[in-house]
Amino acid sequence: MVIVGTLLLWISCYFSYLSSNKQQLISYSISKTVAWSGFVIAVVLATSLFTSQYGFIVAMLITMLLVMAMWLTLVIISAYANYRSVLVFSLGVSVFSGIFLLGVN
Repeated sequence: MVIVGTLLLWISCYFSYLSSNKQQLISYSISKTVAWSGFVIAVVLATSLFTSQYGFIVAMLITMLLVMAMWLTLVIISAYANYRSVLVFSLGVSVFSGIFLLGVN
């Protein structure tokens, strides 16, 4: 369930980034209301999925840490990958899923 929560957070951070007017991954920005409402729903769902493995406070801290790391990663990667949105999306999926897969016993 932790992997599913991580993927939900990555997708929500990715679409919230694509709603910005300053992004350079696609030629037009998507609707802010759709992206940010989806972001809030995905954060709540991911936090509830993390609570199946961790406590509630720890799940909230993991969610906050992942969102900050994902937005930072998006900003840094998109500076070098202009108009390559599929590359950035797949790189984020592999990196953040790999982080949790390394911690599995």
